[in-house]
Amino acid sequence: MNNRTVLVVDDHEDIRQLMRMVLQRKGCEVVEATNGREAVEMAGQVNPNLILMDLSMPVMDGYEATRRIHERADLHSIPIVAVSAYCDAHNRQKAMAAGCVECVGKPVDFGLIDGILKKHLRFH
Repeated sequence: MNNRTVLVVDDHEDIRQLMRMVLQRKGCEVVEATNGREAVEMAGQVNPNLILMDLSMPVMDGYEATRRIHERADLHSIPIVAVSAYCDAHNRQKAMAAGCVECVGKPVDFGLIDGILKKHLRFH
């Protein structure tokens, strides 16, 4: 894994595919999970540099997955950015309380992805 490994967590294949294309063009290595439970497992296996986490998913939602990832000492410092259609004030606050560092709305403004990568991966 390189120092630009991003775990993309979303239950919609089309969103994961779009995020993968955008991130790979920016030099990131991308791994994927389709729900919160897979995200927790994948984070432990891969130890990514950044996680882009959907909040509303089957099996385990992004809030619980974020809490579980940050409960682990070896994963606690990974920045998790919520990416959700539900980034209103209430859900943003709930995401931050779970451990997300910010909340980006869907549909994703890919201009924001540059800023997130620069901020959390030290892109130049």
